[in-house]
Amino acid sequence: MARELDLTFSLADYDRTRPILTGEVKAEGVNFQFRPAVPGEACLVPVYEQFDIAEMSLSWYAMARLRGEPVIALPIFPMRMFIQPYIFCAASAKIRTPDELRGKKVGMDQYRLTVGLWARGILQEFYGVRPGEMSWVASEPEGAGFEPPPDVRIAVGEKNVESLLLDGALDALIAPNVPPSFQNGDPRIRRLFSDCRAEVVTYFRKTNIFPVTHTVVMREALAAEHPWLAASLVNAFEAAETACRKAYAYPKRLALPTAVLVVEEEEAAFGKEPFRQGLTAQNCLVLEKFIQYAHEQGYISRRPKPAEIFAAVGN
Repeated sequence: MARELDLTFSLADYDRTRPILTGEVKAEGVNFQFRPAVPGEACLVPVYEQFDIAEMSLSWYAMARLRGEPVIALPIFPMRMFIQPYIFCAASAKIRTPDELRGKKVGMDQYRLTVGLWARGILQEFYGVRPGEMSWVASEPEGAGFEPPPDVRIAVGEKNVESLLLDGALDALIAPNVPPSFQNGDPRIRRLFSDCRAEVVTYFRKTNIFPVTHTVVMREALAAEHPWLAASLVNAFEAAETACRKAYAYPKRLALPTAVLVVEEEEAAFGKEPFRQGLTAQNCLVLEKFIQYAHEQGYISRRPKPAEIFAAVGN
């Protein structure tokens, strides 16, 4: 590498990516020109057409890749989230268990979002509720070239889906973020799972899956021209995660009253490296489950192996 590559990079600010954004951690051979990601951008616009490297919705990427668009993902997963805390119900709805979502109206900002893919896959696999057994309402049209399966009905609401839930027009809501109404203690909204933490821990112990929702992508030509680049970026994200975890080793600096207990409980439940990068056996397990759900729900026409849709990490 004679000189560093100057590359634009759209990346959100998380504690695990901040060492890269601040320059504390650098990718060998690369000078990043950062464009801080706007909230939701990774899911709502074709970032792979706008930046050299970008954080992107995993479901949108999978659709684009299998359509033959010139984009390739790196085995980097900046956003992972357990889905159970993001399923909400109207307080008035007679829904106490997940199977009671059958026949109900469920809202999402957009049906195709990756959080919805995971939620529907989990609801079908573990609770027997198929996507076609619910009526869906979205805040906006789908976009991203997504076409819902024939048995799925999606209406676009006159108001955003959070408002529709609070008004009693929806029974449930799958949200990419905790709705402001819930954060503010509005009595009209509650979580589907009354003991959500226990539900998450049980799910992880049963499956060993920590769902991935975002990946990092680049133009396919850039990856082909610089085959060392994927490894450089994976190494940088691994180093950033290590720096992040070191901060947790002194939990008194964290703005949580019982931070020392929280960190211990999280590590006991989910391990010390939940955000590990690369196509490890553990990450392939997660990705294979994602691919299964994406195929079952009509996002993609076949089930590729993870190695087929992620760049090889060579030197």
